[in-house]
Amino acid sequence: MPPSIDQPPLPVAKLPLRAKVWAVLCAGVVTLYAAASFLGWDVRASERDEVPSTVRASPGGYRTFHFWHSGFHGGK
Repeated sequence: MPPSIDQPPLPVAKLPLRAKVWAVLCAGVVTLYAAASFLGWDVRASERDEVPSTVRASPGGYRTFHFWHSGFHGGK
């Protein structure tokens, strides 16, 4: 339904050039990241180190169950 003649026109919000450039830049970064993820590219330059299971599972080793949970922790 068009506005009546006695109604003023609705104001149109105009974005400044800086906001438009920022929006285009952010959209480009998200697009590049999505393309890299879709194509399987690794954005990190270094390889991950593999921690052997003997180190992970030993008491007192690297982030073991025994490090976080030792003894009785309550309950019913």
